[in-house]
Amino acid sequence: MTAQEYILNRLNNLKTGLKKPVVENDDKLYKLTYSKLMSKKFRKLKATEATEEVVERVVKDAIKTKSPIVVSTLFGGNKLWRFEEAPDIDWAELFNLFYYIDWMKTVMEVYPYGAVIDYYSQDISVESLNNVPRSETDNYSRTFRELIEWLKPFLPEGMNILYIRQYEEYDDPSDYHQEIEAGKQAILQQNGGKLPELSEAMKAATELNVKLKPGQDTDSQWREKVELEHQSIFQSKTLGKLFANPNRISLSPTDYEDSNSIITGSTKRSYAKFWAGVGALQKGEAKYNELVLTPKQLETANFEWQDMDIDGLPGKNFKRIRVVS
Repeated sequence: MTAQEYILNRLNNLKTGLKKPVVENDDKLYKLTYSKLMSKKFRKLKATEATEEVVERVVKDAIKTKSPIVVSTLFGGNKLWRFEEAPDIDWAELFNLFYYIDWMKTVMEVYPYGAVIDYYSQDISVESLNNVPRSETDNYSRTFRELIEWLKPFLPEGMNILYIRQYEEYDDPSDYHQEIEAGKQAILQQNGGKLPELSEAMKAATELNVKLKPGQDTDSQWREKVELEHQSIFQSKTLGKLFANPNRISLSPTDYEDSNSIITGSTKRSYAKFWAGVGALQKGEAKYNELVLTPKQLETANFEWQDMDIDGLPGKNFKRIRVVS
């Protein structure tokens, strides 16, 4: 099987094999749905008590109102500028969609009211945080939305995918920046005027993500100042509204401190951020494995390019794919 044949089979199988659920009562429906959402097949880490409470509440409320189960992932909103694929999406985003669709199919096998996969892009945040031009976040959002539209005919009935830009939540982007400045001052006041302290891992993440402006790194505290802004973005009104939404179950590809998210990884075999990685296939004995490679993994990966020609699949990055040996 070639890589192209694998992807075509994957697409054609997305809506197949989904049986109409038969539920005897709401209590059993809750137990079955909760079990599917918390399945170890898709969850990478043990869920916290806070996560369990959120999932329990969301499922019970959805059953009462006969509403779809909504799972929502908050993400960076740009393809990491270090990749040649940037600023477009690539196979990593498609593989993450495959992964979430597979998961929600298992939910819909027991839950009759549908499922929504919600991507919330922090694009306005990464512009100032990581020095990413608006043109690049616009391009990333456009290509991601085009991919979702192209994918919709392959979705099972009752499943929907949404893409929301934080930038579009503001009538005037300056309102966001005023919120960030207020957030910075509040954090500094709380810390007695001191900038945040960074672990070595936090420093490495900052250095990976930030596209330095000329002279920015002449300031010995540039990393700490970036982290100050990073902490302040979670005090913006738009994210506050998102976190307060009682009808969403938060997903995250990687673990964060004090998170009440289900930690999923980006694919079955990749514990990584899909927007900060590139997609690849790994040839197995009987099938391919879908991977998201981080910059460090890509440096040491042994791969070959295979040409791809899938009808209608939009974007320059879908004309070929890395196949890892």
